[in-house]
Amino acid sequence: MSVLFVEPSTSLIQALGYLAEQSHNPDQCPDRNLMVDSNYPDISSFFAETERRIAKANRLRNHLYSVRLSFSRDEFDPTQATDQDLAFDLSKEFVESWLKEKNVNRPYVIALQADGKSGLLHTHIYICNPGADGKGIPKGVSALKMQDLNDRVTREFMLKHDRSTAIQDRLMVNKKQHDHNSMGASIGDRHYGKSKANAKAVDNKEYMKKAMMSALKQATSRQEFLQLILQQNIYLNRDANKSSDDLWLRHDGGFRKSLSFEYRGTPGRTATLLGLNLEQIDQRLKWNAKLKQNQNQKQLSVPIQHTHQHKRPKVKFHSLKLVKPKAKTAEKTVTKTVLPKPHLNLQELLNEKYRELIKINEQLSDPKLPKSKREYLEKIKPGVVQAVSELESAFFVGETKKEVWRRKKKEMELEKESAPES
Repeated sequence: MSVLFVEPSTSLIQALGYLAEQSHNPDQCPDRNLMVDSNYPDISSFFAETERRIAKANRLRNHLYSVRLSFSRDEFDPTQATDQDLAFDLSKEFVESWLKEKNVNRPYVIALQADGKSGLLHTHIYICNPGADGKGIPKGVSALKMQDLNDRVTREFMLKHDRSTAIQDRLMVNKKQHDHNSMGASIGDRHYGKSKANAKAVDNKEYMKKAMMSALKQATSRQEFLQLILQQNIYLNRDANKSSDDLWLRHDGGFRKSLSFEYRGTPGRTATLLGLNLEQIDQRLKWNAKLKQNQNQKQLSVPIQHTHQHKRPKVKFHSLKLVKPKAKTAEKTVTKTVLPKPHLNLQELLNEKYRELIKINEQLSDPKLPKSKREYLEKIKPGVVQAVSELESAFFVGETKKEVWRRKKKEMELEKESAPES
């Protein structure tokens, strides 16, 4: 039974000190480390190379990834040298398979131990995060993906060495039965699946999504958009946004695809959470600014009505006429065609399309959405996106023409005032 735990470790000295400790259970296992190996000639070379890479990677938070594999007594007997060799070889095969799958080459060290309270065999694996160029492992380490790989490698390894796979098969069945947000239970009160650090990732992303949606509806500029998000304790991920000095634009002047944020250790991108790229977000912010400006102008343009109670309205009595009422006739019933209520203006229509697009993106982000409903939404989404872009273009063009007309009218009034009287 190979159960995997993943956690980041930022201290190389702490990892070295942990492996160098005395046995935690000297009565049953006097030796702290039964076997230690690395993909470097010796352990000292591993630590020297890892320390050199960490010194070059100033912006990385995670310097080392700590992985622990635990094995059942029914599969590997801690007292048998053959079983100790098999458990160690399985751990090494898992690490090599994971590095090959990530297409990276990193220094690592493996230590086989059995000095815990349970006395079971387990391995501690320390993997260096920064590469020779100082950059971290692409997309980091996913505990779920690593666990899936561990299930596959363990099962193939056990079959190859004529060992039973019943326990590992049962763990894999438990994982399929549980929801992808939960943590499957295994033997010995261990948790199988997501680590505790990732258990709340879904809730954190939902919180980030709501905060970004609220900021997108209120903000009128890029800076205000970021400030509203920051007020919700959601911070920009500087490491992910370091490709350009400008967070919104690339070096060639075009818009980037998205911004990367982080909330309580959970990363999130605007393109994934909102379903909009930065250019579409920028257009929405401009539209908010125009809408707010128009509302302010309407409030200023409303004339102040003064009521004079002491003045009575003048009535011309000769203008009053007596009108003889017409005789009532049978009213003809006329059927009127009820037309759909038109939109009051272009702003209302554009706002409605924005709400429709946001609603579609929210439904598509639901993993439990039925397949037929998802196919229908994906079919109509391009039309809504095209309608939004066309309405935005028409809206901005319309506003520009109105401003030109107002400017010309003001110039004509000024010319009349400055012209000499004849």
